Amino acid sequence: MGMFDQGFDAIIIGAGHNGMALAAYLAKSGWSVAVLERRTEEGGGLCTEEVTEPNFLHNLHSNYHSLVGICPVYDDLELTENGVEYGHPDVQMGSIFDDGTALTIHTDMRKTAASFARFSQKDADTWMRLWDEVCGYMDLMVRTLMYAPPIALNDITRALASWGVEDKSEFLAARLRSMSVAEFLDKHFENDRIKAMLAFHAAICAYQPHVKGLAVTYPVLLGKIANWHVCKGGSHRLAHALMRVIVKAGGRVFPQVPVTQIVVEGGRAVGVMTPDGFVRAHKLVASSIDVNQTFETLLEPQFVPERTRREVADVKYQDATLFNVHVAMNGLPRYKAAAFDPDIDRAWILNIGFESLADFEHEFAEARAGRLPKRPRLNAAVNSLYDPTDAPEGKATGLLRVFAPFALEDGGAEAWGRVSRQYGEACLARWRAVMIDDDARSIVRRFSTESPHEISQKMINYRFGDWMVGRIHPKNLLEHRPTDELAGYRTPISGLYLCGASQHPHGYITFAPGYNALGVIAEDMGIDKWWDRV
Repeated sequence: MGMFDQGFDAIIIGAGHNGMALAAYLAKSGWSVAVLERRTEEGGGLCTEEVTEPNFLHNLHSNYHSLVGICPVYDDLELTENGVEYGHPDVQMGSIFDDGTALTIHTDMRKTAASFARFSQKDADTWMRLWDEVCGYMDLMVRTLMYAPPIALNDITRALASWGVEDKSEFLAARLRSMSVAEFLDKHFENDRIKAMLAFHAAICAYQPHVKGLAVTYPVLLGKIANWHVCKGGSHRLAHALMRVIVKAGGRVFPQVPVTQIVVEGGRAVGVMTPDGFVRAHKLVASSIDVNQTFETLLEPQFVPERTRREVADVKYQDATLFNVHVAMNGLPRYKAAAFDPDIDRAWILNIGFESLADFEHEFAEARAGRLPKRPRLNAAVNSLYDPTDAPEGKATGLLRVFAPFALEDGGAEAWGRVSRQYGEACLARWRAVMIDDDARSIVRRFSTESPHEISQKMINYRFGDWMVGRIHPKNLLEHRPTDELAGYRTPISGLYLCGASQHPHGYITFAPGYNALGVIAEDMGIDKWWDRV
């Protein structure tokens, strides 16, 4: 008898963190569960690899974990007990400016305000008022907005009114639904560099600052600005912990078993085809891969209603993605701007080059046009500051990210093959320029690049290199994500559910799509919600 002969209660397609979280909950609920993964290692975007030199661990995609302590999955699945350990940097972010000055974001907001006050006391006071107000509603709003099926924007507005938020907070008003992040910042802050620092936080979360309507959730995003965590030993440790939970509960994860087809009989998903044959799903199939693959590749056309086919074909992806440079270093970098603010040397994530809101508008416009700026503006992270286990003793790893087009103006996506190395050098030169001279000359040992095209080929969920698996835009958020019909995790095909980053709220390490799909499945299947005790 083969390993698939008896089938499983649930088959999960894809071993990213959302699919594995769903599998873990179902297995702990007594279901027989199989997770089928095409790659050799579970985790999807949580992959950590030695891409520069041996013993230098690089998080290729998911480097920032911002919902630790907020997301219920960590406690429900006892991920800490299963091997996950986080570092919580006390200097979360920084900005280095061309004149040698710097800004820093701390877990201690009094220190953040002090950094802001060197540029504008008014903005420092505004920041503390914003922080205090948002934190008062943070937990409630995150649970309401993220860890539940999507709520219509009109309902959110009504909820804010019922909570009395509008009367108590100048930052959570209904009018934000028509504003961009840039407009929000212009309204409340006066200093260009402070505005750029706060816009940078939005941009690295794929909230392009000049997109209308994104300001409505931006205060909640700011409420997490001091909650960025680094997974010690690499992000793959989180994937390994999820694997342990699944296996302990009796579930199975099968690497190198790609799904080639979702099998439908009598209008119901009854299993999947793999290169090894048919695997039966007695109760359900859940897809954690993007909706285009699910409906256009894995399902035969006759089983997909016309409306579904039309809406899926119209799903939009980010028009600017990321170019990555992974760096093995001889030590921790030191910056010239430390003469202005010594804490900049301990900032985990750095903005280098964005000094005004206009810089973001220009950068994304260039990406949409398929052009690479000659002087790259960087997102630079040094995990070794807070996780010395990711490199040999005395050494360090670094990660540079640049907003970039998927397809280049000259030659399309394939043209990255001839420019990637060169552009990596340009990014490194930009980084070296802000270091003290000794470090600039000697710190880099070796580097490796990942173009958006390479990323999309390796991580096939990241269509067009889109790490959010669907653009961040009011027309593709909440009750519209990924489409109006598919926003509730159910599909027109009985027994087929969606649990991946295409779904509400979006990509990143939120666990929310898998967790929310679990709630819908529990409702449909009569599963006792042991994880939702009050």
